[in-house]
Amino acid sequence: MAPSAASSPARPEPNRPHPGFGTGAELWLFRHGEVHADWHGRAYGGLDVPLSERGLADTAERARTFGTLGFARIVSSSLVRARLLGESLARESGAPLEVTRELVEIERGEWAGKSIPKLYETEPERVERYFADPWHFVIPGAENDSDVFARAWPVVERTVLAARGGRVAVTSHYNVIRVLVAYLLGIAPAHSFRLRVDLSSAVALRDESGGWRLLRANVRSPGRGA
Repeated sequence: MAPSAASSPARPEPNRPHPGFGTGAELWLFRHGEVHADWHGRAYGGLDVPLSERGLADTAERARTFGTLGFARIVSSSLVRARLLGESLARESGAPLEVTRELVEIERGEWAGKSIPKLYETEPERVERYFADPWHFVIPGAENDSDVFARAWPVVERTVLAARGGRVAVTSHYNVIRVLVAYLLGIAPAHSFRLRVDLSSAVALRDESGGWRLLRANVRSPGRGA
């Protein structure tokens, strides 16, 4: 019998792969599309910034192509750039949609809205400490990876268990996806930034009895191609 959502610790120690529930469910994690040019190169994090025209077009295309996969359930970040994809996938697939703030992008606190190149220039020590230990290090008003995991994983866990072996879609953000994939596969937080998840791309994993299997990474089509 599969364990309940309450069986997983809220903030486990990282680096150990999740043992899996053995449901056979597929988990598809989608990153939102390109944001408006005004926000390029800025640490917008949990700010609710709009998509660009390209982002809107890519969102419609991802929904059209991936909507054929037959998702049992869809859960989405409440931020508009990801929510639009969740809503579009739900329309295309006919799957029920849940929208929640638990899947929003990492809160950047004092860094929110600031130029990323400028942060590297003016705060190199804090930037280095963040990338060296993203699970624990935090700046004032911000979240770290542990915080993101504690809110996002329970939503994904109960959604996977409720799908009863079907496909689940999550529409969210780079750092949420990075934290979840690293947890499931046992990737150390400091190494998780090597995971590439481009805008309007997806990562797919399968819940197996021996753990989670990475099926596809950084893809823009449900076929076997890229």
